Amino acid sequence: MSFMSGLLMLLAGCNAGTMTVGHYDGTTGKTSTSVYSKYYDNGDWLLKDKLGIVIIVDHEKKNIPIAHGVAQSLGALGPADSMASGKVFVALWNFDSAPHPVKFKRLLASGGQLDFENQVLTATPHEQTETEVGVIPISNYGESVRVTLELEVAEKPRRIVLDLSRRTRQQLDQFFSPGSVRPYPWGARSVKG
Repeated sequence: MSFMSGLLMLLAGCNAGTMTVGHYDGTTGKTSTSVYSKYYDNGDWLLKDKLGIVIIVDHEKKNIPIAHGVAQSLGALGPADSMASGKVFVALWNFDSAPHPVKFKRLLASGGQLDFENQVLTATPHEQTETEVGVIPISNYGESVRVTLELEVAEKPRRIVLDLSRRTRQQLDQFFSPGSVRPYPWGARSVKG
């Protein structure tokens, strides 16, 4: 094996959280490719026009680059290859001039749940507050993750169901580059007022 082919195998293994999917259009006969990143996200309002929430999942799959490539080429990947870990983050977007405490109860996903034990995260006025909340099992080959978040805001219980889309590389550039419009209900609004 040459140095260059070894380097290419190593680099491919470092992108273990990414996924490439080919699509064939039977009508046109053309094939296209989507390169998915390792990030899933979606957001919604907790308090209309005042407080938004975004849930982010960071896909983590630990592969030993050369060993995984060899196992794949031999058809020796097992059932564990279909599962990965998703590191979960919650971001509160406070567009208001008042702080908003949010009490987190639990997060449910198809692969498991996180119990927050009534942990309170306070959204600072005109700031975005983000914290890591735990890890859930996810599909290694999924394009979305459905979560249900149970929480309390403004002393009222809320239950939010979100389908977190796995962002393609193209979507990351489109939605998250400077000056872009975010894929959340508040669009291009800034928390800074």
